[in-house]
Formats: sequence, structure tokens, C-alpha cells
Amino acid sequence: MKKHKIPTPDVSILAALFIILLCIEAAIGAYEEVYKATPDYSFKQLVVAVQQEDSEKTNALTDSKNIAAQIFDTLSANVSGIDSFPILRTAWAPLRTDFIDDSSRLVTLSLQPQANGLERKGMEDSLKACLQALNAPIPLTGWHYAGHEFAHKTDSTHAEMDITLYNDELQAYIPCRIQFTRISPHVWQVSGLADPKAFIDHIDTARSQALATYNASLQQQIDALVTLKNTSATLIHGDGQQTFLRLTYTPVITGNTGIQEIHGLYELQRDADKAILYSGTIHLSPVISNQAHTSQFLLNPMIPSQYALITRTNLDGTHSHLRITGITRADGSTLQLADKVPH
Repeated sequence: MKKHKIPTPDVSILAALFIILLCIEAAIGAYEEVYKATPDYSFKQLVVAVQQEDSEKTNALTDSKNIAAQIFDTLSANVSGIDSFPILRTAWAPLRTDFIDDSSRLVTLSLQPQANGLERKGMEDSLKACLQALNAPIPLTGWHYAGHEFAHKTDSTHAEMDITLYNDELQAYIPCRIQFTRISPHVWQVSGLADPKAFIDHIDTARSQALATYNASLQQQIDALVTLKNTSATLIHGDGQQTFLRLTYTPVITGNTGIQEIHGLYELQRDADKAILYSGTIHLSPVISNQAHTSQFLLNPMIPSQYALITRTNLDGTHSHLRITGITRADGSTLQLADKVPH
């Protein structure tokens, strides 16, 4: 009977297999202990939670109240006054609290399809009113995640990441740098914006560009009828502690004289950071072309930016911008620029 000899295993092959198994085990361990402990992994979990409309996990991975506070404080600094005058900080504190609470609640409601529609609309209306008071028409809806870069740690418990968002109303991609804070050995929370002012500036730029593109044809028609020149403004401190902003400008009517009314938007802008210190609408009756015209506005001390103007002695470091936003003709026809891009 023939005996079969069992071959002796090749030691080099066994060693290679052993090394491969060790590498696989190390890779699995690295994934569990290293990658899952990174802000990148936590952010991936956040994106999935939003996509799955998991409001509980989304709220756990984001500090929405702190982000809302950063946005409010940035917007209030843009209009000036709140940070400079204690009385205004006190007066506007309830609005700040409402903005933070409503923003956080709206995030939750947005991720709950069965949520009360009336409550959600109430939150949106409240936030819109606050943004209007801050002269900041920021879209509340239509935001989408578009992409991100790798996160980088700034210290052992904090990190930053550049992400890109897309907004339907603005029809633009908006860059944003977010901050992470480690809240447990394996979990990082999006705790704020690294540069909230840059984020707001990107939104403003995108909005201006989208509006200019949308209104381009109408703007040409308006410019063919009426233009403005020699726009300037001064402060008038009157009796009874009242202060007025006096605007002087010269309309130039170059088109058909069948114009019944001219609608305009006036803005006083700070040179240093382009913040809007005053904004108001103007309704003009047709006047003789090339004749100087004056409008005057009573400043409200309870509006932060206007209170800051009241305390000034002059308007150094600012410039006035007046533009025609609409024209009504005698036959009832109108030319009206949009104030936001339709969805």
C-alpha cells in the first residue's frame, strides 16, 4: 500500500499570510479607533442624519443655538450700534433670544415631515421679521449640502472644515468654514462657524449678483427713462432731540415724459466694511429734469444703526447710494425691479 506524504508548509508563505492577516486586523482597528474618532466621520454621520431626516441625531451633532447666536451677532454688528451702546443691547436682547430659539426650533421642524405646518410657518415668519429688522434678507429655506474638504484640527478638542452649500433662491454655491468641538472620545459636534462674517458676505454677494442678473433687462429700460446724479446726505440735528437724515439728489429724465411716479431705494453705507447704516424707500413725483431735489428722514433711536447715526456729528466714512427701483406711467403700466430672485 502506497503511503502519501503530507508536504511540509513553506515557512515564507505562512509568514506572508500572517503578515496580511495582521495588516487587515490593524486596518480594521485603525478604522474603529482612528477614523471613527475624526471630525470627518462625525460630519459624515451628520450628513446622513440630515438626509434621513433624523432630527434627534442632527441636533446631537450640531450646536444650532450657538450658530444662530453667531449669525445674529454678526448681522447686528453689520448694522452697527448694538455692541456700542448698552441700552440697545438691553433693548435687543429679547429679539436675540427669540432669533436663537426660533432658528433652533426651525431646524428641528425642517427635519420632521409630519411636524405642525402652522408652527413651522410661525417660526419662519418670526425669523424673517428679525432679519428684516437687521436689514439682512438671508434665505431661510432652499439650502443644500454640496461638498466638503478634509477637516484639520486646531488643537486636541477643536477642528475646522471647509464646506460648500447651495441655495435655490440665490442660485449660487456658498463657501462656509465650520468649527468642530470634541464632545466625547469618538464624537465631534459642529459647534459654530469659523468666520460668520465671511459667510454672511458671501450670501450678500451672491444675492446681489443673482438680483442684478434677474433684473438686467428691466434695469436697462428704467435707466433709459430716468437716472440720478449728485447724490449726497447730511445729518440735521433739530430741536426736541430729533435727528434727520437729509438726502439731496438730481433726477435726470431722458425718456418719455408720461411718468407718473418714480420709486427709489436709498442706502447709506459705511466705507470700512460696506455695512448698511440706513435704508429707506423714496417715492418721487416727476420733477423738472436736472433740478436738485431733497428728501428728509427722521431717525429712530430704537433702531441700532440709526441710533449710531444720531450720535454722530457728521457722515464721514460713509457714502450714499440711491437707485431707481420702479416707475409708474400715467397709463398705469409699471416697470418694477424684483427685490428677490423668484424660485
